Amino acid sequence: MAEHNGDGSASGMTQKWADSDIRDVLSESAKNIGAGSPTDAGRRWRLPTEREDPIVLAGGIPDMPTVPVADFQESILAVLAEETEDAMNYGGWLGFEGLRESVAKRQSEIEGIDVTPDHFIMHNGSSGALDNVCKAFINPGDVVIVERPSFSGTVRSMQGYMAEIVEVDIDKDGISVDDVRQALAEATAAGKTVKFVYTIADYHNPTGVTMNLERRKALLELCGEYNVLVLEDGAYTELYFDDSPPPSLFAMGGGEGVLRMGSFSKIIATGLRSGWVEAAPRYTEALARVRFDMGNNPLIQRALTRYVDSGALEPHVENMRDLYRQKCDALANSLEEFCEPYVRFNRPEGGFFLWVECIGVGAMELTQTAAREGLMFPAGAFFYRDGAEADDSHVRLAFSNAPIEELQQAGQRMRDVFQMLVD
Repeated sequence: MAEHNGDGSASGMTQKWADSDIRDVLSESAKNIGAGSPTDAGRRWRLPTEREDPIVLAGGIPDMPTVPVADFQESILAVLAEETEDAMNYGGWLGFEGLRESVAKRQSEIEGIDVTPDHFIMHNGSSGALDNVCKAFINPGDVVIVERPSFSGTVRSMQGYMAEIVEVDIDKDGISVDDVRQALAEATAAGKTVKFVYTIADYHNPTGVTMNLERRKALLELCGEYNVLVLEDGAYTELYFDDSPPPSLFAMGGGEGVLRMGSFSKIIATGLRSGWVEAAPRYTEALARVRFDMGNNPLIQRALTRYVDSGALEPHVENMRDLYRQKCDALANSLEEFCEPYVRFNRPEGGFFLWVECIGVGAMELTQTAAREGLMFPAGAFFYRDGAEADDSHVRLAFSNAPIEELQQAGQRMRDVFQMLVD
């Protein structure tokens, strides 16, 4: 019997636990991935500066002052008053059917393809959707082809399911289909199973690139030839500045061969944690079979249903497009005015990000020095599997959450940092 101290603790037993190496009990999945960065988790960045006016261009977060709090509060109160029992109960694996109906109707209009509630399974944001997809489809050792660079949170999730990540380049027109073809051929020749090609086709994170129509057609044709699924991330699709992007890969494929992830996080608020997978019903049924979390928050889903059905979402999204256009212009104009000798970038046609090439200074050194000077943003290395070894020349600047006044000042502050490092 373990010896107890006066405080009731079993000292010998607890000391063994305290002295043990946690890696001895971790799963291989947990060992396979690192701790990640605040960018992966959506956490607020810690500011290593004493400046009282920091400018934070770090996270892909919507503009907070324009979140429709009053409208959503009204929806929540109505649900609590009229649907109390259902709102306070478990939600079910597929999600609230009313919200699936609303999302299906809305996506049918946006994508120009007829879809039903059976095409949707609701999740805890698109990250929850991704986890469900990985659990249902990825076996250890399966190959997943991703863009290089890509959102690091997605890559880490796939690594957690022991997938082999193969990166292919992305240029101004989107993913390199030639590189995808080569990756598919090499994996097939090696006897490996390629499970997905993962792409953020619209307003890519982090590069801001939109895949053109020709690339979309070529990618679908190639993946169909190899019988490989496409995993399409549509988090930013609705946030275009002028013209809408080309049709979704899901729509172009007629609803076959493509699993498309969507979310309310970027168009309303990340804290709602409400997203979905859109796929042929046989895929959503398979996703439901490996789901054991008792569903999502019924209160939030029912409130979202009321909000969407009220018609208030469409003008809100339209306002966000205009606001993010202004914010992008404010940041881009500031960089062009003050940092012309030090940076190169292309203006995106939508989304949240500027992907900026640094000239004459390493990106990691730039981000560290800038943080001390009150300017926060992630280095491009965070978005590559191999980190700074792959890219020490880019940074990602998020313009979505910072006030326009700060975006107008960002270029001057970044110029000062460049001059500190160059001179």
